[in-house]
Amino acid sequence: MPQTGPPRQLKKIAFLEGDWDVIMKVKPSSQSAWVETQGRSNFQFVLDGAVLQQIYEGVMSGHAFRGIGYLAFNRFTCKWQHVWSDNVAAVISIYEGEFNEGRLEVVGDERTDKTTFQVRASWFNIQADRFEWKLDTSIDGVTWTPFMSAVYTRGISGQTTTE
Repeated sequence: MPQTGPPRQLKKIAFLEGDWDVIMKVKPSSQSAWVETQGRSNFQFVLDGAVLQQIYEGVMSGHAFRGIGYLAFNRFTCKWQHVWSDNVAAVISIYEGEFNEGRLEVVGDERTDKTTFQVRASWFNIQADRFEWKLDTSIDGVTWTPFMSAVYTRGISGQTTTE
C-alpha cells in the first residue's frame, strides 16, 4: 500500500496557512497599463492536511472577483499540482510544476475559442510574512508575457475588499 497522509513536501508551503492582504496588478492586454487592485486571501489545509486550499476575494475591473485554488504535492509524480477557478474566467485551470531554490512554479495549458496558450504561475521572494506571485502567458512556451502580479502580506486589515 502506498504512503498515506500529507506528503512531507507540504512543509515547504505551510507558511501560507492563514490570512493575507493582497495588492494585485493586472495587465489586461499588451497595450494597456497595469491596473492595481486589492483583495484578501485565506489559505488553509484541508483533507486531513493533504491539500492547501486558497480562497481569494477582491475586485477586478470594478467587479467582485472570487476564486478558489488547491495546491498539493503529488507523491506519485513528484510534481506540485495547482487547480484554480474563479467567477471571472469561469474555467477550471490545472497546472503542474516544481519547487526549486525557494520558487514554486507551475505551468498549464489554457484555451479560448480561438487559441491555446500556456500559463505559468510562480510564488517567489518567499518570507514569513510576505511573498510575491505572478502569472505569465506564452504562445510558444519560450517567450512569456506578464499578465498578473501580486504581493501578499500577512493579513493585517481583517477585512475583505469587494467594492
